[in-house]
Amino acid sequence: MIAIVVLSIGVLGLAGTSAMVSRMIGGAAQQTIAANVAASRFERMRSRQCSAITNGSATLRGTTETWTVSTVGTALKFVVDTVAWRGAGKSTSRLVFQSYVKC
Repeated sequence: MIAIVVLSIGVLGLAGTSAMVSRMIGGAAQQTIAANVAASRFERMRSRQCSAITNGSATLRGTTETWTVSTVGTALKFVVDTVAWRGAGKSTSRLVFQSYVKC
C-alpha cells in the first residue's frame, strides 16, 4: 500500500514537471525566432547607407518588431531593436537587442 502511494506521488510529480518543460521549450522557440528577427534586421541595416538607417517597426513571423536608431558618430549608429510576441496565456513577452551598425 505504501509503495502505491509513493509511486502515485512520483507519477504526479513527473506529470507536473513535463508540463513545465513543455512550456519552457515553447518559450525558447519564440525567443529563438525573436533573436533571428533582430539579427536579420541588424544585417539589413549594415548593408545600407547611413542616411537610409532610420527608426521603424515591422510585423514578421508572429512577432512585432520596433527599432530606434541613434547616431553615435559620423559613420556609426546605435540600434535598439525590441521584439514582442504573444506567449502562452495571451501574455506579451519582449526581448530587447542592441547593436552598433557601422556604415
